Amino acid sequence: MKQYVLPFVSSLVAITFVTGCVSTSDQLTVKDPTPPATENTGKSPADATKAEKPADDLLKQFTVLAAQAKEANELTAFLDQHLAKTDTKTADQLFFALDQYYEKHLPTINDNFKALLAQPGNADKLYALQYPYDFNKLEGDDGFKKWLLHQTEGGLVLKATKDMSFYWQVDYKALQKYAASLDEEGKDYLSIQETETGKPYLGDGGLQITRAELGPRMVEVEEYLVNYRSSPRAVKLRTLYIDYLKTYLSDYRYETIDEATMKLLPAVKEEYQNFAKKYDATKTGQIVRDYLIEVVKNKDVIFEPAKPGESIIGDTKPNISQFLNGLEGRIARTMNP
Repeated sequence: MKQYVLPFVSSLVAITFVTGCVSTSDQLTVKDPTPPATENTGKSPADATKAEKPADDLLKQFTVLAAQAKEANELTAFLDQHLAKTDTKTADQLFFALDQYYEKHLPTINDNFKALLAQPGNADKLYALQYPYDFNKLEGDDGFKKWLLHQTEGGLVLKATKDMSFYWQVDYKALQKYAASLDEEGKDYLSIQETETGKPYLGDGGLQITRAELGPRMVEVEEYLVNYRSSPRAVKLRTLYIDYLKTYLSDYRYETIDEATMKLLPAVKEEYQNFAKKYDATKTGQIVRDYLIEVVKNKDVIFEPAKPGESIIGDTKPNISQFLNGLEGRIARTMNP
């Protein structure tokens, strides 16, 4: 039988089975907003104060639900019902709690999914579908079909590698339905995640988008790190930013170096120059500008000559290597809390 190997999936997402469920009696009731002050409601000032705090009830109820939910569709159903009715800051808290749920549990759901695929006939059902997978087209109404539909309802999307190994990741594009209810941080975070998961910058061991596409992504994450540097999400996105930047400056495997001279090709150098000029006021723009200074010091040579019979490209030039190795420290000094 074919082995279905689940590839490594980014940090950024997760969901699983957690035993138990929330009974009706366990759930907290969300109170209606307080009527306008001009209306005589007959309530005491203390009662009015309680009615003005539905956000506390929402957060408590969601915390209980997240701890006991069997699947994430229970959480998204809650957000569908309540998110648009609360204030934007509370909406952010609820959305980020959902994201934490994903992050914590994705490895387990993929393990459970692997076990389901090993059951007779299940893998064949998926192979019969075309991407994007519409599980409603599966014949019958068995537990496997229902489980698949619950995952999509819970904000997940099924992906497949080139060798047709299946895996789940968070569908941030689908979660954009919540964007209108979120505060600025929630919107910015959702935008970054949707861009990256929708079209990952890396794949098959190298850059899968152009540097011209990667550049704006770096700036978008930089803006997040500057604006929300104390946010719990900043640590995760700082890692993404460093990965973006290192790839932008050092991924030279695909026709970016003249192997005869070990020089950076003019088109790549021009991309750096255009980026540094366009984003002159950003920290990323300054980093790229400083990198160009190091490149010019070497007359555009990036690597030492290759060793005959051993490699095509030699070691990175010492000053280039030193610059790249110092990026994390530089970012820590300028963008960390």
